Amino acid sequence: MITALYASLLAILLFILSIRVIGLRGSPIFTFMALGKGDDELLQRAVRAHGNLTEYLPTMLILLFFLETAGVAGTKLHVLAGAFLLGRVMHGICMGFMRSSMPMRVVGTALTLLPLAGAALLLLMQAL
Repeated sequence: MITALYASLLAILLFILSIRVIGLRGSPIFTFMALGKGDDELLQRAVRAHGNLTEYLPTMLILLFFLETAGVAGTKLHVLAGAFLLGRVMHGICMGFMRSSMPMRVVGTALTLLPLAGAALLLLMQAL
Protein backbone atom coordinates (compact mmCIF):
# COMPACT_ATOMS: atom_id res chain seq x y z
CA MET A 1 0.00 0.00 0.00
CA ILE A 2 3.03 2.31 0.06
CA THR A 3 2.87 2.71 -3.71
CA ALA A 4 -0.84 3.48 -3.45
CA LEU A 5 -0.15 6.20 -0.87
CA TYR A 6 2.36 7.98 -3.08
CA ALA A 7 0.33 7.40 -6.23
CA SER A 8 -2.59 9.21 -4.60
CA LEU A 9 -0.42 12.09 -3.31
CA LEU A 10 1.24 12.52 -6.70
CA ALA A 11 -2.16 12.38 -8.42
CA ILE A 12 -3.29 15.26 -6.18
CA LEU A 13 -0.20 17.20 -7.27
CA LEU A 14 -1.05 16.42 -10.90
CA PHE A 15 -4.58 17.69 -10.30
CA ILE A 16 -3.25 20.95 -8.82
CA LEU A 17 -0.85 21.50 -11.71
CA SER A 18 -3.64 20.71 -14.20
CA ILE A 19 -5.97 23.22 -12.58
CA ARG A 20 -3.18 25.81 -12.71
CA VAL A 21 -2.80 25.37 -16.47
CA ILE A 22 -6.57 25.42 -16.98
CA GLY A 23 -6.84 28.55 -14.86
CA LEU A 24 -4.13 30.36 -16.77
CA ARG A 25 -5.63 29.36 -20.11
CA GLY A 26 -9.08 30.47 -18.97
CA SER A 27 -7.85 33.81 -17.68
CA PRO A 28 -9.16 36.83 -19.61
CA ILE A 29 -5.59 37.98 -20.22
CA PHE A 30 -5.04 34.80 -22.25
CA THR A 31 -8.34 35.24 -24.14
CA PHE A 32 -9.40 31.70 -23.30
CA MET A 33 -6.56 29.98 -25.13
CA ALA A 34 -7.77 26.40 -25.57
CA LEU A 35 -4.66 25.02 -27.24
CA GLY A 36 -1.01 25.85 -27.23
CA LYS A 37 0.95 28.02 -24.85
CA GLY A 38 1.01 31.38 -26.54
CA ASP A 39 3.79 33.76 -25.65
CA ASP A 40 3.15 34.09 -21.93
CA GLU A 41 6.06 32.82 -19.86
CA LEU A 42 3.95 31.94 -16.81
CA LEU A 43 1.60 29.79 -18.87
CA GLN A 44 4.52 28.10 -20.62
CA ARG A 45 6.14 27.34 -17.26
CA ALA A 46 2.86 25.94 -15.89
CA VAL A 47 2.43 23.70 -18.94
CA ARG A 48 5.98 22.38 -18.54
CA ALA A 49 5.51 21.78 -14.80
CA HIS A 50 2.45 19.68 -15.58
CA GLY A 51 4.10 17.92 -18.52
CA ASN A 52 7.29 17.24 -16.61
CA LEU A 53 5.37 15.50 -13.82
CA THR A 54 3.52 13.33 -16.33
CA GLU A 55 6.85 12.34 -17.89
CA TYR A 56 8.47 11.06 -14.69
CA LEU A 57 5.49 9.91 -12.63
CA PRO A 58 4.57 6.68 -14.44
CA THR A 59 8.11 5.28 -14.40
CA MET A 60 8.57 6.00 -10.70
CA LEU A 61 5.23 4.44 -9.77
CA ILE A 62 6.01 1.33 -11.80
CA LEU A 63 9.40 1.01 -10.08
CA LEU A 64 7.82 1.49 -6.64
CA PHE A 65 5.14 -1.07 -7.37
CA PHE A 66 7.66 -3.71 -8.42
CA LEU A 67 9.89 -2.94 -5.44
CA GLU A 68 6.95 -3.19 -3.07
CA THR A 69 5.76 -6.48 -4.53
CA ALA A 70 9.33 -7.81 -4.35
CA GLY A 71 9.24 -7.24 -0.60
CA VAL A 72 11.66 -4.32 -0.31
CA ALA A 73 11.55 -2.76 3.17
CA GLY A 74 8.93 -0.10 3.68
CA THR A 75 11.51 2.36 4.97
CA LYS A 76 13.43 2.22 1.69
CA LEU A 77 10.24 2.70 -0.29
CA HIS A 78 9.20 5.69 1.82
CA VAL A 79 12.64 7.29 1.43
CA LEU A 80 12.60 6.86 -2.36
CA ALA A 81 8.97 7.87 -2.81
CA GLY A 82 9.09 10.69 -0.27
CA ALA A 83 12.16 12.24 -1.88
CA PHE A 84 10.55 11.91 -5.31
CA LEU A 85 7.34 13.53 -4.05
CA LEU A 86 9.26 16.38 -2.43
CA GLY A 87 11.24 16.89 -5.62
CA ARG A 88 8.11 16.97 -7.73
CA VAL A 89 6.41 19.42 -5.36
CA MET A 90 9.45 21.71 -5.39
CA HIS A 91 9.76 21.56 -9.18
CA GLY A 92 6.01 22.00 -9.64
CA ILE A 93 5.90 25.08 -7.42
CA CYS A 94 8.98 26.59 -9.02
CA MET A 95 7.91 25.97 -12.60
CA GLY A 96 4.14 26.19 -12.25
CA PHE A 97 3.66 29.09 -9.89
CA MET A 98 6.82 31.21 -9.94
CA ARG A 99 8.63 33.18 -12.57
CA SER A 100 12.01 31.96 -11.39
CA SER A 101 13.70 30.08 -8.57
CA MET A 102 16.70 28.25 -9.91
CA PRO A 103 17.82 26.76 -6.56
CA MET A 104 14.37 25.25 -5.96
CA ARG A 105 14.26 23.94 -9.51
CA VAL A 106 17.72 22.36 -9.25
CA VAL A 107 16.96 20.70 -5.91
CA GLY A 108 13.56 19.56 -7.19
CA THR A 109 15.18 18.03 -10.25
CA ALA A 110 17.83 16.28 -8.14
CA LEU A 111 15.15 14.93 -5.80
CA THR A 112 13.38 13.56 -8.86
CA LEU A 113 16.31 11.96 -10.64
CA LEU A 114 18.20 10.50 -7.67
CA PRO A 115 15.26 8.49 -6.27
CA LEU A 116 14.36 7.40 -9.80
CA ALA A 117 17.88 6.12 -10.38
CA GLY A 118 18.00 4.60 -6.89
CA ALA A 119 14.73 2.77 -7.42
CA ALA A 120 15.88 1.50 -10.80
CA LEU A 121 19.16 0.18 -9.39
CA LEU A 122 17.46 -1.38 -6.38
CA LEU A 123 14.95 -3.12 -8.64
CA LEU A 124 17.76 -4.31 -10.91
CA MET A 125 19.53 -5.83 -7.90
CA GLN A 126 16.27 -7.50 -6.87
CA ALA A 127 15.81 -8.90 -10.37
CA LEU A 128 19.32 -10.32 -10.54
